[in-house]
Amino acid sequence: MTHFCYHLCVIHTFSVFNYCSIRETVTLDLRIPGTAPDLACFRRSAARPDVRLPTVAVLMGPNGSGKTTLLRALVDLGRIGSSPTEPVTLLPFLSHETRWAPTRFALEAEGDFLAPGEGARRFRYEVEIGRQPTDDGGDGPLFVNHETLVHFPKGRRRRLLERRSPGEPVYVSRDFGLTAGDDRLKGVEPNRSAVATLALVNVPAAARLAVFLRDTLLGASNISGNDTFTPDTSTVIGWLEASGEARAWARGQVRRSDLGIEDIEVVDGFGGKHIRFSHRGLDGPIVLGLESRGTRKLVHLLPLIRFALDITGLAVLDEIDGALHVDMLAEILDWFRSRESNPNDAQLLISSHHVGLLDDLEKEELFIVQKDDSGATRVYGAQDVKGLRRDVRLYPKYRAGALGGLPGIG
Repeated sequence: MTHFCYHLCVIHTFSVFNYCSIRETVTLDLRIPGTAPDLACFRRSAARPDVRLPTVAVLMGPNGSGKTTLLRALVDLGRIGSSPTEPVTLLPFLSHETRWAPTRFALEAEGDFLAPGEGARRFRYEVEIGRQPTDDGGDGPLFVNHETLVHFPKGRRRRLLERRSPGEPVYVSRDFGLTAGDDRLKGVEPNRSAVATLALVNVPAAARLAVFLRDTLLGASNISGNDTFTPDTSTVIGWLEASGEARAWARGQVRRSDLGIEDIEVVDGFGGKHIRFSHRGLDGPIVLGLESRGTRKLVHLLPLIRFALDITGLAVLDEIDGALHVDMLAEILDWFRSRESNPNDAQLLISSHHVGLLDDLEKEELFIVQKDDSGATRVYGAQDVKGLRRDVRLYPKYRAGALGGLPGIG
């Protein structure tokens, strides 16, 4: 696939149905009510100025409530829409009623891939993945049952692409750069996205969208399948060596995090290149492997965070607080809130168990994830909790059960 540079994703809403622990449709709605004050951490949509969005969104709830599931669903949508050679594999909610029901994703966001050079535009991308049993009752292959891409010129909904069901012709508008009789439309296979397939055969609009989905939803994420990861040390070294600006930024962030570190550098040593740090009060440097877990975690996250701030406009990070002090995590959130360090209005979407973070959050930045009595995940914003005033601390409200999302123990 040709590489383009069309990025800067800003999410408005994301919905998913019948996916792992998600049974009914759950929606992560980041749009801020008009009654909320204008705070520096809220930004106006470039595509729809009457809408404000947070630069930080934190999913909080008990272990096993579905926080990772929701983030992984977003990453899976990026994979479906951008991987023409990778068949779709998804698990439904495991109940008799939903075993063979479709899985649905819907992303409403804004980006600059629709009209390169003309700024961000709002779009909605929906995919429905169907499933059916084999003759012996086993799992048959998944297929794309429905796929739609629309945009909103002058606020009006306009279809760019629609795939109604397997075997039916794919509808494309002239804005998409194809005609109904184009032979490339016949190559769309049942088990792969039309967008990803058309990108593979060099349809420009499809190629830009596929790269956009790949880079923005996968490029600054630490989610890989059912696991999380951080860039390995060799990747961090390559990033630091590639740009003096990156080194200066990394140095500034570790200094700001009050780790006692004065400098960070890449040096040649036994076995290859190493990252080492100069500390206040120490006569010699310390290599990365001898630093604290928190310092190592922060340094390995820096390339993903910088990539989101500068390029993609979105970081999707699961469980990043395992080795980080709450104040260090709050510092990372502030990198996205600050207009100085985040002039592109990038968003940070994370899951966290760090309840000490609550008093650093506005209620529009907090989303509670919990399961109902049937074991199904549901999600709601703290801003939707009736009677929750802005001038009260979120931590005691959460601990008292007023916000929900507390683990049931005993």
